[in-house]
Amino acid sequence: MAEVTLRREKTTNFKRPGSIVGEFLRALEKGHTYNIRKNSYLIFGILWGIPVPIVTIGMALYYKDIAPSVTHIIGEVIANPIHIFFLLHPMLFGIVFGAMGTVRDEKEKEKQELYRLKDNFLSMVSHELRSPLTAVQGYVTFIMDGKAGPVTGKQKEALGIASEQVEHLDYLIEELVDLSRIETGEFEVKPGCVDIKGVATKVVNSLKQRADEKNITLKNELPDQIPCVWADEKRMSQVLANLLGNAIKFTPENRTVRITGREKYDTVEFSVVDQGIGIPNDKIDKIFERFYQVDSTNRRKFGGCGLGLAITKNIIELHKGRLYVESEIGVGSKFFFELKKCERERGEKCK
Repeated sequence: MAEVTLRREKTTNFKRPGSIVGEFLRALEKGHTYNIRKNSYLIFGILWGIPVPIVTIGMALYYKDIAPSVTHIIGEVIANPIHIFFLLHPMLFGIVFGAMGTVRDEKEKEKQELYRLKDNFLSMVSHELRSPLTAVQGYVTFIMDGKAGPVTGKQKEALGIASEQVEHLDYLIEELVDLSRIETGEFEVKPGCVDIKGVATKVVNSLKQRADEKNITLKNELPDQIPCVWADEKRMSQVLANLLGNAIKFTPENRTVRITGREKYDTVEFSVVDQGIGIPNDKIDKIFERFYQVDSTNRRKFGGCGLGLAITKNIIELHKGRLYVESEIGVGSKFFFELKKCERERGEKCK
């Protein structure tokens, strides 16, 4: 009895909602599978199957030394009905590939719907969190300033830590807001002629304390004469802060992180170079996906919600540039991005 029950469970597994075979069988019942206008997989399957009857019938006529003609082909099929099976191959291949296309299209629709729901959720959560967080920050500052009474040194130190964590939460919320705006097309850049060397200096100075905590040397190696770029100054600060912040995060103590740049025809190429842990080759194409973490386990060593690089990539692309990375495990990573030089004929001055 136990053996019979086990066999029955095995057969019903194919029909479970998450089963690949079950998805395929359900696709066979849907009109999209057989819709030659909407399902390109169906056309591909038919074309894939056409050579089968051509080859089999052609070989049969060749070995019988019969010249190929419509009459001889019909005669061969009548004489050997097995050819009917081969003639059905284009249809069979079309159905199989058409069902695969249906499964793929449905998964894509589900994915888009999940993205839409997640974007709506992120937009709502970020909005609802912003107000109470602002209130918390206000009260922390109010108490630290002694306006609610005397504050001891230990209390002030504790309030300082609380303030830092509130700022970190505010940064995470800002990332969620940016992601939501990117998805809805509301994220904008306002380019102008920007002195990128000056922007980099400000960002490096703002991150110096974080680098000093790990005894990391943070270097701004952009040449003094590097051309201005056509970019949004605020968004470039965000890009550099994300890339340099990541470099500091993933670089062990007592090492160096630097930013360099060079002219390339009508663009300027920038690179953020670290001596960190590196990125595995099979993960490099995924690190720019939103919410992606190279180490996604509960025991991962490095924090973050996996939005910084996704947002950075979108910012660079909105500037008509590109962002890419070269990395080697145990040696470090180099993140490159390119921006157009400022066109002097615009009459703009570097900010």
